[in-house]
Amino acid sequence: MNSKKHYCPFCGSPLGTREENGRVRLYCKHENRYVYENPIPASTAIITDGAGRILLVRRNREPGRNEWALPGGFVENGESPAEAARRELEEETGLDASGPSLVDIIYQESVYYGTSLLIIGYHFSHHEGSIRAGDDADEARFFDTGSMPPLAFESHGALIDTYLIGRGQAGATK
Repeated sequence: MNSKKHYCPFCGSPLGTREENGRVRLYCKHENRYVYENPIPASTAIITDGAGRILLVRRNREPGRNEWALPGGFVENGESPAEAARRELEEETGLDASGPSLVDIIYQESVYYGTSLLIIGYHFSHHEGSIRAGDDADEARFFDTGSMPPLAFESHGALIDTYLIGRGQAGATK
């Protein structure tokens, strides 16, 4: 990826580059340290109802405006990826969840954000509350795994497929 950073985030000095372990990395001569560029972590929640249907939200902003996706968003400082998935679920659907189990972690390049992302998917074994769309979701509802709408993000389809295959079901998004 092409770096957009030109100045050291620690001291403000202009950045250069230096090779380290066969990779060219950003380097601050003034601080005598490398400036690493890392993927941004995002978390998603997979919630099922008693009929095995999967909860999706229709997004009201980019990326993926007006398209369906798993509830989720970026991990913030001070919270674990599972806590972020739980928080995003509550913000977008009004549901409170517990019992997270890791489904998968997917690496993805993002043109929209101009960097790479780590999409961390969790299934929550228990949820309570009444569904109400909120935050960046216009609608939230459960879908049968055999009749899922097209999803905004390929990674969300892959997470759903991994979840279903882990439970002995065929993938829903292929």
